[in-house]
Order: sequence, then structure tokens, then C-alpha cells
Amino acid sequence: MIKQKYHVKPDFPWHSKQNQDNGVFRHLDSGKWFGLIMNIKRSLLTKDNDEQFVDVINLKSNSLPIDAKSVFPAYHMNHRYWISVVLDDRLSDDTIMKMIGESFVLTG
Repeated sequence: MIKQKYHVKPDFPWHSKQNQDNGVFRHLDSGKWFGLIMNIKRSLLTKDNDEQFVDVINLKSNSLPIDAKSVFPAYHMNHRYWISVVLDDRLSDDTIMKMIGESFVLTG
């Protein structure tokens, strides 16, 4: 959906084995990030002992719709401006695409 709407695919700038699958979505003109997709332990978000791995996308947000179920303060980024959205089908694709749209505008 991101490729269809914004004409970008993720690039994979890290070469370390641990981070090589983390993908960055960038603006075509400026190269600025508007999304970072990762597979991380859920405990990095929940701060508990949950060892399950989940796919997340980090997005810039003015509204910060944190619910501590699907949306958290961003892992590995500024918590004031970025969120981590768990991609586990709890949120609809439309809801996630609206969040991606907000991030795209805020970083443009």
C-alpha cells in the first residue's frame, strides 16, 4: 500500500545481521525517513517479559495515539515525536495508512 500511494519501497541501510531486515521508507525528493519497519521483541515496547517477536513500523505523529496495545512510544526513536505501531491486525489497514499519511506529511 505504501508503494502504491507514495511510490517508494523500503531500503535496507544496515548491514549488521541484527538489523539487516529493518527497512526505511524515505521521501523520494529529500531522502528523509517517514517510516521504519522492524521485527522486534514485544517486550521492547511493553517493558515486560514478552519474548514474542512482532513487526512494527515507527512513524512520526503529532497526535501520538498511544494505547499500549497496538501503538507505543517509539522504540529506538524520539518518544515525543515518533510512535511504534504493531502490525498484528489489531488495527485496520486504513487506520495504519492514515498514520503513515500523517508521518509522510510531517516529515515532508
